[in-house]
Amino acid sequence: ATRVSADADAPAAPPAPPARKKLPAFDYTALVASVAEIRALAVPTKVEVAVQADAYTLVLGLRGLEGKTALHVSWHPDAARVSLGPPPPRVHKTENLSFGEQAQAVLRNLILVDASVPEPWERVAVFGFAARPGDAVAFRLHVETQGRNSNAVLTQVGARADRGKKTSDPAGDDPTFADKIVACAYQVGSSQTSVRPLSPGFAYQPPPPAPGVAPDAFGACADRETFREAVTAAAATAPKKQSRAKKKNEAERTDSDTSDTFTASASASVRDGLVRAWRGVSPALARSLLKDAGFDAGVAVGDLSDKDWDATHAEWTAWARTTSSVVSSLERLDETTDPTSLLATARWREDEGQLLLHAAASETKAEGASPLAAAAAASTRADASAVEDLARSMPVPPVGALFASVYGEAKDTDVFRREKDRVTQGARAALKKTRQKVSAFRKQIADAADFEKTKTAADEIMAYLHGYVEGSNVIEVFDFETGEARSVAIDPLVGAKATAEKLYKQARKRKRTASAVEPLLSAAVAEEAYLEQIEFSLSELSGGGADDALALEEIAQELVDARLIKPAGKGAAAQIREEQARGGKKGGKGKKSSSAAATSAKNKNNKKRLAREAAMSNVRRYVAPSGKEVLVGRNSTGNEAVSLQLGQDQDVWFHVRGAPGAHVILRQQPGETASAEDLRYAADLAAFHSKLRTGGKVDVSFTSPKFVRKPSGARLGMVTIDKESVMTGRPDDTEPAAAERAGKGEKDNAGAW
Repeated sequence: ATRVSADADAPAAPPAPPARKKLPAFDYTALVASVAEIRALAVPTKVEVAVQADAYTLVLGLRGLEGKTALHVSWHPDAARVSLGPPPPRVHKTENLSFGEQAQAVLRNLILVDASVPEPWERVAVFGFAARPGDAVAFRLHVETQGRNSNAVLTQVGARADRGKKTSDPAGDDPTFADKIVACAYQVGSSQTSVRPLSPGFAYQPPPPAPGVAPDAFGACADRETFREAVTAAAATAPKKQSRAKKKNEAERTDSDTSDTFTASASASVRDGLVRAWRGVSPALARSLLKDAGFDAGVAVGDLSDKDWDATHAEWTAWARTTSSVVSSLERLDETTDPTSLLATARWREDEGQLLLHAAASETKAEGASPLAAAAAASTRADASAVEDLARSMPVPPVGALFASVYGEAKDTDVFRREKDRVTQGARAALKKTRQKVSAFRKQIADAADFEKTKTAADEIMAYLHGYVEGSNVIEVFDFETGEARSVAIDPLVGAKATAEKLYKQARKRKRTASAVEPLLSAAVAEEAYLEQIEFSLSELSGGGADDALALEEIAQELVDARLIKPAGKGAAAQIREEQARGGKKGGKGKKSSSAAATSAKNKNNKKRLAREAAMSNVRRYVAPSGKEVLVGRNSTGNEAVSLQLGQDQDVWFHVRGAPGAHVILRQQPGETASAEDLRYAADLAAFHSKLRTGGKVDVSFTSPKFVRKPSGARLGMVTIDKESVMTGRPDDTEPAAAERAGKGEKDNAGAW
């Protein structure tokens, strides 16, 4: 086998292709470590509050003798976990989601009295809650951290389940009683599955066992030969990853060789064999064990000698025994137990994002693993505000601090997505209402357009009034233009003259309506265009960083100011701004200026600088082929800044024709002339950042910013142009379009454990 070595004589192994960065896997080992930490530090504690601020996370605020802490439970498909973490977020009761409300109603003021992993080698943690320490458990929170199938289930112990399969209660007194489901983070009804329904009223059933063999199925641990046979056999069943060309070549082969089976088995990956053969082994853990043994993570089964198998087996055995020992120790913990004893040998592999509970057994240790305490301290320094609040709670312990740091990005993404959905829903509701107004105004104007016909009908009645017979419902008249005779309806109760007066009144009203509704229609059409622009700006925000969060906050505040949506609590963008503001402040008191005039000038300059920074925070920047800067508005605030503040007369302004889109300027020095290549580059960007980005070829208007103006009373970011030229933009030829295609390819090809 190819060992990781610094020996100059050994041939260098080819570098592995760079892997797509993924969130660390919260596997069985991480679950055991986290539950051990919770059992040692948070049992017993009182539940003060239960908060669900986003779609995937429940936070229980706990108070113990040593201070406050918080239990974080997440069923996120890519970041499911359970650990101690920072204090629960402060949200209004109306912002607490349904599972959080139910947990708050059930668990508040109860005592967390137990934390365990009831099924060895299964990623399920169970937390017990009672009225007071020493009492029987009344409610349980089952946390299943199983990737896309992750869930959190709150059950009542010993309650009669109304539906589903009954199981014996813990005491064994009545077989018709079970853990009755009270609430689920993700419900699965009986119509969706007949195996394991998860819905209030059903009896809770644990998830089916994971594939593979339990590491302790052969006693303490399997011997080397049993281990080798199991890994080799499992590796041979792993699907082989091949390129399309290779698959086609193999499909065209007509001859088969008996040696193919042996070759395929020998070339199979030891990593795949470890994952498929044994429960509790994740891909990241398998790679970490191989690296600890001194091998490359992609080493094949046929490359290992007997001595190499001994080293691999030793690492696997050390992991299995240590993990099993920690699980069995959870039941024996008491207040005299040193909380750090169970995790004394724990390590963190930054390169694999893997937590290990055991010390490496091999003499040859690959670099990349650091003690748990050091890794936690580093993550705490990197994001101190997210994992510690000494004024309100005790410091977050190592495992909790580590995972609070590595999974913080997933939480921020969920907060962003939820806030974006809220703002988008409000904008679309306002747009729908505005379109209904436009339709109604246009109908009124169309109805009012025939007021001349109504007035003519009244004139005809008055002209031939002498021929009307009292009590009749019609009058015979002759058309003024053609002279043709026709009948006009008359209300017999009021007579012909009163009917004519009524028609005159209708004609005057319709004429007034037309003149009154036309400005209302113009305002509604402008509002419709503004809201379409807002809807497009929201569709462009992907949550890829602080810029998108800030742009979303600007749009939300803009709609709140326009009274189109209701205000909400602070989101991720507000936190980012506060952190940036804190990071920019210098400690200590500054010296006072000796001159009031100097102070005033400084403040004025600061205001200008802050205004420029605020404007640029809503603007995307690109570089044209010649090196000139291209600015693209990110939202209404950015569009207005690009068009009315940042654009100069010598620049070139772009916007897609006839559809919502970003405002774009190609910046130039006075006297410069834009090249055709730069114009195409900026026009392509204007086409890409528009609602017509899938059009292939798009008409783009371009002009000088001096011909761009904002109408009086127009909404933020709405402008008109007095002079324009038109060119063709190709959105598919832009850099962001290429990046989107590359990202989609990576997403389609990525697999998840």
